[in-house]
Amino acid sequence: MSRLPDYHMHTARCKHARGSLAEYVQTAAELGIYEIAFTDHGPLPDGYDLAHRMGPDETEAYVQEVIDLRRQFPEMKILLGIEADYLPEYTRFLDDFLKSYPFDLVLMSVHFIEGWSAGNWVFEYHFDSRTQQDIYREYLSVVRQGIETGLFDVVAHLDLIKRPGTPLLPLVQNELLLIFEALKAQNMALEINTSGTRKAIAEPYPARPLAELAVKNGVALTFGSDAHAPEQVGLFWTETENWFFGLPKPVRAEFNQRRMRVIKEETKHVRLG
Repeated sequence: MSRLPDYHMHTARCKHARGSLAEYVQTAAELGIYEIAFTDHGPLPDGYDLAHRMGPDETEAYVQEVIDLRRQFPEMKILLGIEADYLPEYTRFLDDFLKSYPFDLVLMSVHFIEGWSAGNWVFEYHFDSRTQQDIYREYLSVVRQGIETGLFDVVAHLDLIKRPGTPLLPLVQNELLLIFEALKAQNMALEINTSGTRKAIAEPYPARPLAELAVKNGVALTFGSDAHAPEQVGLFWTETENWFFGLPKPVRAEFNQRRMRVIKEETKHVRLG
């Protein structure tokens, strides 16, 4: 049985995932994962990015479907979550939205930066006249601002903005240390997102050295496959467990009704596998 929950799964309501929720649960059960969270992309006002997220009129059905799954699969602990994009201009909307539903956890993501021209996303951008360090600094400033709102529980895919061969850590270590302090101040966790390993970047979000620095600075971790299809549930879970339980002082977090429980794991003090 896996010792790590999978806290990041999507549904077809976000319009770029597929499969029934039951199929995601069944895959998790087959892998021995005892706890999961559905965390689909939450709505934004004014139809913002509606092509990649559920609309406000779909949220009730999403919530009810996850709750119904708990009765269908009583052997699996199933959390109701949401992946909420942080955009400063929508903070009030997000505050009201998150208070309206019985979420167990809220992932914070930053996919958009205010002022970036159309076609530039955090994970796909092109600027002729800016250094990579400058871009990373702007992004992390927005991430820290989002953390400091107190609206979220976990920061998802922290270094989503990274470019191959240009990791964040050497360029913006001071900014990352400020992120870690903000996470602790807000009683939040940092996600280890395995989806990067199946993409061109070919490594988790965040990269191992960055994640290890977070742990060294007292940040608790959660884990998510960011599955957009049933077969992506729990991908690279064995490698992730081996890495995590090989850390000198592995600390992770579990959630229930927006409350975080910190778990200090035993370790063998060596890399496993």
